[in-house]
Formats: sequence, C-alpha cells, structure tokens
Amino acid sequence: MILDVARHKFYEGLITLFVTTMALTIFLIVNSGDGGSAYASYSPVMSLLSAVTYDVVFVQKSIVAILYVISVLTLSRSTLRTHIYPSDTMATMSTCAVVMLPMLATGAAFRESVVVLLGSVALANMFYCFGPHRSMHRLFSAMLAAGLLAMVEPSLAVVPIAMSAALIVARKRVREVVVVVVGMLLPIFGCFYIEWLHGVGFTHSISAWWSSVVKSIDYSILDSMSIARLIFVAYVLFMQVVSSVFYFSQHDVHSQVMRGAWRSLHLISAVVVLALVLLPSASDSLLAVALLLSSAMLPMFFVCSGVIISSICYVVLFLLAIAASI
Repeated sequence: MILDVARHKFYEGLITLFVTTMALTIFLIVNSGDGGSAYASYSPVMSLLSAVTYDVVFVQKSIVAILYVISVLTLSRSTLRTHIYPSDTMATMSTCAVVMLPMLATGAAFRESVVVLLGSVALANMFYCFGPHRSMHRLFSAMLAAGLLAMVEPSLAVVPIAMSAALIVARKRVREVVVVVVGMLLPIFGCFYIEWLHGVGFTHSISAWWSSVVKSIDYSILDSMSIARLIFVAYVLFMQVVSSVFYFSQHDVHSQVMRGAWRSLHLISAVVVLALVLLPSASDSLLAVALLLSSAMLPMFFVCSGVIISSICYVVLFLLAIAASI
C-alpha cells in the first residue's frame, strides 16, 4: 500500500517523510560542503541568517533538516485542505519529500532550504486565495513570502512577479490588487530600508540588487549537474507535463478552487522555466522553485493513474532522487 502514493494514509506519508529526512541527514553529514553559507552577490536574508548562525556548519545543517520537514508539511496540508486534486490525497507529502531531497543534499543546502520554505509558504497561502472564500490575510502572506524569495536569491524575482500576475488575474478587485502589490514590495523595500539604516545608500541597495538580477553568474546550471541529477530533473518535468495533460483532460469537472490553483501553477511554472533558460542570473535556487512547483502538480498524475503504474513511477522517482543526491 505504501507504494501506492495517491492513496497514502497520513501515517504512510509520515513514514515516507521520515525516511527521506533520514536520507537527507546522512547526505548532509557526508557532504563536505559548508552547509550553504555561500550565497549570491546580493542576498540580505542569507547574510542575516549566516550572521545569526555564526556560520557554524553543524547549526546550519541542522536547520536544513528542520526547514525541509516544515516545508513538506506546509505544502501538503494546504493541497489537502483546498482540494486542488480530483480526490483527497496525501500524495503531496510523499512527492514533495522525494522531489526536494536532491535539491537540499548539496553544499548550498542552507540557502536552498530557505528558498524551499518560502516557496512552500507562498504556494500554500496562494491555494487558499481561490474560490468564494476570500482571505486578505492569505493573499498578503503569499506575496510576503514570495517577495522575500527575491531577497534570498535575486534571480527569484521572477517568482513574485509571476505569482502577483496570477493572483491579480484571479482576484480582479482593486483592494486585493493593492494587497498583492504591497505584499510583494514590502520585504524588498524593507531590506533596502534596513541597509539604509546601516549606512548603505538606498539607491545603492537597489542598484546592487538589480545588478545581481541581470548579471550573468560564473557557472551554468548544467555545469553543476551530474548525469543522475539531470535525468532526475528531466523525469520530474516529464511527469509534470503528464500531470497537466491529466488535468486538462478532466477540466470540465474541476471546481473553481482547483481551476484557479492550476491556472496559477501553470503560469508560474512557465515563467520559471523561461527564466531558467533566458535569465543570465538563473541559479540552482530557481531550479529548486521549479521542482517545488512540480511536486505540487505530480499528485494529479498519481491520482489519475492506475495503482500499478502509479507505484512503478513512484519507485522510479524515489530511486532517481537518491541517485541524484549522491
């Protein structure tokens, strides 16, 4: 039963999360990296977190495991409560735990864990923003987390832009548009303001951030990928496409919440993939967001597939994730 991910019970999802967390812990212990204290040329959030942890590798790697668990539980809880799949399923817990494992089993695990946490919080709150029940709190929280992503890694600025466009199209009310824009810009200008209080010119902070957004990084994402990781990413993206095909094949019977959530997922995914290809500053963090979006969409594949096919594909996904993490 545990291989039939679409029909996982809560304890089976927890078992999967426990196994992947133990695997992540082992990879972090074996990995000789710095735990992720290295970050982009402009990253106020990571500068602050590195100062708080005093760049102690053990502390940072411990935080990685904690943030990983919180991220998986946050995203899975939101998808279950908002019913964005044809049937209630715990599959998000199992797919997100497996898909995000290779992205955190790296030398930059600390940074990627923060990116995954903020991305999960942003998506989780975004899912609550569709349908008849409008929550200004959820709307603001989604954009606040998305805006913070741009302060972790400048290339992630495309995420709040895409999410704000999706929410504005869905909400279509002036008051809610204002909330979206303010929520997105508040963490960005908040970081600029804090730097200004420390003596850094406001315009200098804006210029440094924008330069990091458009400046080419020293390496390509493909340069940092092993063959196993490349196959894993290709497999996840292929399953994401198949999940979208399943979604569109049943589009007429979907609820308003499901249509809004999937419309936004498709829009944000398209923007992120284009940014990975075209944006000079595209980094591994942007790839982590792309895979996080995939992990929220893959349960559609497992729900709509037969038990045998679903189990086989999940086993392949798990094995590829382990291989990509080594």
